[in-house]
Amino acid sequence: MIYDTIIIGAGPAGISASIYAVRKKIKFLLVSETVGGQVLTSGDIENFLGYSEIDGIQFVNRMVDQMNRLGIKPLIDRVVKAERRNGNFLILTASGREIFSHSLLLCTGSEYRKLNIPGEREYTGRGVSYCYTCDAPFYKNATVAVVGGGNAGLEAVQQLLNYANKIYLIEATDKIKGDEILQDRTLSDERVEVLLNTKVKEIKGDRKSVTSIILEKDRSIKELKVEGVFVEIGLVPNTELADQLGVVKNEKGEIVIDCNNRTTEERVYAAGDCTNIFAKQIITAAGEGAKALLSLYHDLLYSL
Repeated sequence: MIYDTIIIGAGPAGISASIYAVRKKIKFLLVSETVGGQVLTSGDIENFLGYSEIDGIQFVNRMVDQMNRLGIKPLIDRVVKAERRNGNFLILTASGREIFSHSLLLCTGSEYRKLNIPGEREYTGRGVSYCYTCDAPFYKNATVAVVGGGNAGLEAVQQLLNYANKIYLIEATDKIKGDEILQDRTLSDERVEVLLNTKVKEIKGDRKSVTSIILEKDRSIKELKVEGVFVEIGLVPNTELADQLGVVKNEKGEIVIDCNNRTTEERVYAAGDCTNIFAKQIITAAGEGAKALLSLYHDLLYSL
């Protein structure tokens, strides 16, 4: 059997694409190690249309319910290899399955770059956040730390200034690296304190939420009381399959797509956080997944 397309990744982009694949009645397969992607690690979500407030796990459950109603049954497996074979595409999964399709849609997402320190994983979603757009409103009148002195860190500070009483901006090097305009907008506020040459060594809590962080500067250790930690040290796109297919990426390692989600390789499409779209949000990933599938369907239709 040769599928019309294989959708790789079952986060918001891949699930949205699958829903539209059902509507267009094309032969497709959704393959992913897990269902939900980064949404599973999200706290409360307040910026998705139709939901005034819903947490990440509830949101994923709603997506799964919709998939079930439409008869979408993802193959839970990891794609380890993708290549062109006899004019089509062949994917190989970790379980040893070989599956052919006429096209591929990469919705492989990205991973937040982690600090990899004690307490980070334990308190993710309970005080540790990787999305200031999503979570800043939950820290009204709170004391928080933002880790990372690049543009992402400064943008997090700017957002948090609408809510928090005190913000520590922590940078491991000797200077803030973000754009001057962002520095001017954020660092002059008396609520912001910059800590340079400082590393976060541990995140501590009371088992329910974050209570403090352990910092190291010049071999000196101190504890800082905070209620939230925003880790803003970049994203790592999951693009190993794109590399195998020869797809062009940008300097950030993101898959380069055009306005119709086509990559540089014919019949290879991509959507969501693994691509060079500007905003990495649940709602944009879902929209991009739908757009990618419609683009793919149009190309399949007119190539027959």
